[in-house]
Amino acid sequence: MFPSLFYRLTAGPLAIALFLSEETQAGKLESFLDNCMVVGLVGLTTYQLQMAELNAHDPKIWQLITVQTLVNGVLVLVAAIRFRFADPGSLRSVFARQMIYLAVYLGVSFITSFGDAYLPKIDSFIDLMWIAPYLCAGALAITWRPPLAQEGPHKPRISRRTSLLCFNLTLAVMVLGSATLGLRLINSTRVIGLIAVSIVLFSFAVRSALMQDTQEKYLEALQESRAELERQALYDELTGLPNRRLLADRLSHVLAIAEREGYLVALLYLDLDGFKPVNDLMGHGVGDLLLNQVANRMLSRVRKSDTLARMGGDEFTWLVAHLSSREQAAELAEAMLKALCEPFEIEGHTILITASVGIGLFPEGAKDAAGLIQQADNAMYSVKRDGKNGVRYYTPELSVL
Repeated sequence: MFPSLFYRLTAGPLAIALFLSEETQAGKLESFLDNCMVVGLVGLTTYQLQMAELNAHDPKIWQLITVQTLVNGVLVLVAAIRFRFADPGSLRSVFARQMIYLAVYLGVSFITSFGDAYLPKIDSFIDLMWIAPYLCAGALAITWRPPLAQEGPHKPRISRRTSLLCFNLTLAVMVLGSATLGLRLINSTRVIGLIAVSIVLFSFAVRSALMQDTQEKYLEALQESRAELERQALYDELTGLPNRRLLADRLSHVLAIAEREGYLVALLYLDLDGFKPVNDLMGHGVGDLLLNQVANRMLSRVRKSDTLARMGGDEFTWLVAHLSSREQAAELAEAMLKALCEPFEIEGHTILITASVGIGLFPEGAKDAAGLIQQADNAMYSVKRDGKNGVRYYTPELSVL
């Protein structure tokens, strides 16, 4: 039971090393060889477990020896070919060590099997040769020197989906092979088979849990990335207010509802007076802090149903829906101007600013979103021309001016 269980477990690490090759795969041939070796290693494990329990002097033992030698020979050949086609790097060295180990394993396996079958007087001494694979594995491990990491990204030769499919199929073969041994045979083989089934199922459960955790983290990161992209696309980076794009979307939506339900909508276009001297005299850092404080102060006086957006620079828009009368828009604008006239304290500076506000109305004036923005903008520039710090409704005469 000792050799049939323990020295066959070396197939596991060899198979695991093959799964690493997906990072530097370069062709379908290498992928095919990898899969052949994995299946062969798994088949070798189950086959040798079964053979270990047979009578060494069975009349048909030569058939089992022949099959065993053939399987091992194919593995050595595949490992050699895989080494030949491997790219320079750590995996090429791994395949070289696999080839050496499997060649030693092939020789020892054939000699000891032949001795057990046909040389019963010295078979106990011949079995001592099984120390050779251990010594070989130790020597290969001691001499392992991973090369320096290669520069440049490696392109996978097979898709992640195909790789996972091959891995899961391999585990399924291991489960079925171990279950067959555990259920059909008796004594120690049944115990070994059941242990193998338990180990494989436990490994598969752990791997599935790790994959699920990775997928959940990936989905969470993807959602965060999408949220960040949406924020960057629809919100102003400095103030966090909606930008032109989001304002246009909300404005179209509000106007559509207002037209259907027949209520009044106002768009207030605000431009700060005296902001440029702040930037020129105190620097853009202070100017940015001022814009942030202005945005926060304005937000504290805006209803949740309204939209306050930054159009760029020191220009803001305030979309007000469900107005009871056109005069209400001017009242809101005057209250906002009064709030903005209060001093701002920034880095030891006391800054006083005012604002010019233009008002466009729907459906009294504009008939669509673009027209409403243009009318409010014209009214705001009219206030600028007449001395700033004021509020004005749009009138048709302003377009002429």
